[in-house]
Amino acid sequence: MENQIRQFLRGWRRKKEKYTTTDIQNEMLQVKALKILRDVAAHIREDGFISIMVDETTDQSNHEQVVIVNRHVDSDLNVQEEFIGLCMVPSIDAATLTSVILDTLVRMNISLSKCRGQCYDGASNMSGAKKGVAANITKQEPRAIYTHCYGHALNLAVGDTVKRSKVMRDSLDTVFEMFKLVNYSPRRDTILEQLKREMAPDTPGFRVLCPTRWTVRALSLNSVLGNYSVLQSLWETCYECTKDSEIRSRIIGVKTQMQSFDFLFGVSLGYEILRHTDNLSRTMQKNDLSAAEGQHITELYLTTLSEMRNENTFDTFWESLNNKLDDLDDSEPRLPRRRKMPKRFETGNAPPEFATFNKELYRQMYYEALDLVMSCVKERFDQPGFRVYSHLEDVLLKSVRGDKTFKEDLDFILDFYKDDLDKTSLSSQLETFTSYARNNRHTSINLYL
Repeated sequence: MENQIRQFLRGWRRKKEKYTTTDIQNEMLQVKALKILRDVAAHIREDGFISIMVDETTDQSNHEQVVIVNRHVDSDLNVQEEFIGLCMVPSIDAATLTSVILDTLVRMNISLSKCRGQCYDGASNMSGAKKGVAANITKQEPRAIYTHCYGHALNLAVGDTVKRSKVMRDSLDTVFEMFKLVNYSPRRDTILEQLKREMAPDTPGFRVLCPTRWTVRALSLNSVLGNYSVLQSLWETCYECTKDSEIRSRIIGVKTQMQSFDFLFGVSLGYEILRHTDNLSRTMQKNDLSAAEGQHITELYLTTLSEMRNENTFDTFWESLNNKLDDLDDSEPRLPRRRKMPKRFETGNAPPEFATFNKELYRQMYYEALDLVMSCVKERFDQPGFRVYSHLEDVLLKSVRGDKTFKEDLDFILDFYKDDLDKTSLSSQLETFTSYARNNRHTSINLYL
């Protein structure tokens, strides 16, 4: 196309015609863009099936922009992701976004019947079970499986857990305030470094708490626990040398929170839970992770959390907290003041239940946090699309190993994808694949890994 444009300009351009006006340049760019889109659409139609990837954001002019990407596999089995463009929309409700997706496919002359995958975030307008974009597309093409990124789903699950657990939510809010006081003041940062060299030179540094990602916070909480006494000394020193009344009030608030047992309990509990989620998040971000492996790793993670929910583990956790109290300027755990339940909430004549011991109260908080994180992870990772992908992977892996039980998985995917696959042809190919893997041991091992 560029050569054609050059020939046109050389053959028809006059001395005074430079083709540099805004209208001409925009028209040339539009012609090139449409040519690229036509080529992309032709390649997609040639390859057969596609997956749709959509996300929305707000630009600097406060307008909603929708990003559309098509993903497909070419004839050489290479994955291609084609950026289609940005669409400005008046609203990001499910109906509007669905119309944008369908309109884009029509403009590219691609049938929705060729769509086999949808990838969006976990927002309700995208993943809603009844009126979300995924549900709207699935109603027209049931084989367009919706999936949500494992890493993003885990991040949302951890965020839901912390927001619903009061003791962890309050503790992380205080930690975030501590980071703002230190990082936004070079003077306080310098004082912290001096105190750390004097009091705890061997402990890790004071790590920044990420404000958006929940699955990278374990090291930050661990740095708070490792520098607990240093931070308490920091607030005392900074309060004396600060004249700003607003900053002084914020320092008093952080100092008071750090002197309470609830803060120490919340940070320690958050570290125990988030260190497992951080490890799971790093595993989920591997490029070669399969759907079946992701589900299996998640089940192992949930098993680990369930094993933490017992008396022995809590007793060990409780003992470690009491040992820390001997070296820290913290208050002892105490029961909250008993408050009578409003009569409108009373449903019977039985007296209200109150914790009679400190340990009993904090055991309830400990179990509640573990139950919340397990429930949120199960809810976020219970995606029908990954179950379909697991059956597809099992067909290939079991056929490589010569396991005849893959016929159950084969029947499932044949029933799901219907006329996309021919049962006779696929069965013959899988038998050939099994023989090939058995005769080429090295290839079989690589495929298994």
